[in-house]
Amino acid sequence: MRALQFSLIATCLTLVLAADTFPAEDRLGDSLPEAALQRLGTLRLRHGIGDLCYLLDGRGVVAVGNSIHIWDLSKGELDAKHKVCDASIRGIALRSDGKALLVADSSGKVHEWDLESQAVLHTFATSQSGLTSAHYSPDEKRVLTTGSKPPTIKEFELATGKELVAISGKMHYFREAIYGPEGKTALVNGAAGSGPILAHYDLATGDLIHEWHKDYYAHTRSLVLSEDGERVLAGTRHSATEWRVADHTLLQKFTGHHGHAVTSVAYCKDPDQLLTGSRDGSIRCWNRLENEVLLRWCPHNGHVTHIQVSPDGKRVLSYGSRMVAETSLADGKSTVTWERHNGPVEAVAVLPSGDTAISGSTDATLRTWNITSGECLSTIEGATLGAYSVAISPDGKRAAAGCKDGIVREFSLPDGKLIRDLKGHFGFILAVAYTPDGDYLLSSAGDGSVRVWGPDSAEPAHILKEHLGGVLAIAISADGKFVLSGGRDGTVRLWDLAEAKLLKTFEGHRGWVNAVAFAGDSHLGLSSGRDGKIFKWDLQSGKTLSQMTHGGWVRALVCSPDGKTACAGGDDNIITCWDLSSDEKTATFKGHQARVTALALAPDGSRLISASQDTTLLVWELP
Repeated sequence: MRALQFSLIATCLTLVLAADTFPAEDRLGDSLPEAALQRLGTLRLRHGIGDLCYLLDGRGVVAVGNSIHIWDLSKGELDAKHKVCDASIRGIALRSDGKALLVADSSGKVHEWDLESQAVLHTFATSQSGLTSAHYSPDEKRVLTTGSKPPTIKEFELATGKELVAISGKMHYFREAIYGPEGKTALVNGAAGSGPILAHYDLATGDLIHEWHKDYYAHTRSLVLSEDGERVLAGTRHSATEWRVADHTLLQKFTGHHGHAVTSVAYCKDPDQLLTGSRDGSIRCWNRLENEVLLRWCPHNGHVTHIQVSPDGKRVLSYGSRMVAETSLADGKSTVTWERHNGPVEAVAVLPSGDTAISGSTDATLRTWNITSGECLSTIEGATLGAYSVAISPDGKRAAAGCKDGIVREFSLPDGKLIRDLKGHFGFILAVAYTPDGDYLLSSAGDGSVRVWGPDSAEPAHILKEHLGGVLAIAISADGKFVLSGGRDGTVRLWDLAEAKLLKTFEGHRGWVNAVAFAGDSHLGLSSGRDGKIFKWDLQSGKTLSQMTHGGWVRALVCSPDGKTACAGGDDNIITCWDLSSDEKTATFKGHQARVTALALAPDGSRLISASQDTTLLVWELP
């Protein structure tokens, strides 16, 4: 009996210990990094990809590494994941019956993958350097492949892998070759310096039919044939252009994209409509006959390099800035129900209640989050061109967003309505902060100034201007009497707020000062920046008390209310925590997949929220 009791006790202890080792999960059930309590947003479909396409049933296929991931985007669920080959996948194409995929990999091999049996049907080596794509011929008995550099086009018999023709191009490199009408010719785009960037070849003879269109070609996949085979659409450095295949006559030129480059193109189900994806992260739907933009939306933060239209013609699957998105062609809104930012998160603040955080993103929105459950409580739109700094008023009723267009926008938190625009800065608003009594709002920008705004006036009460270059950070002391600022000139400056007077200038950093903070009272200051150092300053004497080494470029810095703990984060994707009495590192948090851009503490100092360019936020428990 005693042996049995010991056995049961040991089993229970084992189960308890094992339970403690299970990784925590976020709101969607995805694993959290060690020591993280919650994720705000999601990392799903945020990674590098090789290509994407739709299946006939409307599910999306994404090539990740050497595997294909099949997503039911209507549910936001990953249905399947299959390893197809040993090398990274560069291109995928769906067979017309929807039962197989043609896969091109980085080793130069082509595989036909059966979706039902989950096995390779055919595979062969192309011996092409930089294989970028493989396409079925109209009869699906042949395969057209593209080698980027040296530029080559080859055609193979699918069943046997027999090489039928090999063509060497004149351009610097090829990006993608597609079949022309009836599969008898190949159209290809690439780069050629000042020469033509589109070419047309006869696949029977390998002869060049025509070369045309001189325009520097961006590094993207952007060449597509119309369904009737009569027109070809190409995206280039400055525009999208549509050409008649028969005689290579220009039909339309689609211009006006911000950031110039058209990095992806697609035809819609409606033959008179087409899509262009741009370097600025936007997608445009055009009436191709009238050369008119019917709809423009921004699902991405940068180059939209892939676009696919769903089989029913109602949705768009796209990729840009390391994120896959699906949006409605009717209104441009996301069809995926995940609560997330669509661009890097540049700012975060915590409400006085301590249970809610607000984030600002380059996607031009603010979001409020329950930091315990991870639920997105609201989305505030109107942070034009992106929010790069955020602050919460002491009463928790207002939020200030520093925007890329040089305007500080103040919103009502209960309803998200715009209260006022504060204009006068030039350049990004890089920092905002409320005074402890809530009477004043401070902002700093790339124009080298700190502006002090009263509660009602549209004009600043004071302008603090001594930095030589942009002011990247500001902090206000707990008593509201002093301001610290950090700038591109490598200095930290201490100001008397009531007098709008510079008191001291602190020098010692090598490079930009991106973050500043008061430690406890107004006698101790912290600063950090490009040199990876955290300086501790005696603000009365102006002396450097000590230095701590974070490592990489520090973008964010916070100090606990009691002045005992500091946390820093930056370009190395890491957050470090420091005991300010001993200058010893007490914790290191790892989990973000891109730089840490901002940090905020709950008022009681128990929770740390980090914002990142990976488009998410993480909630951590401080040691």
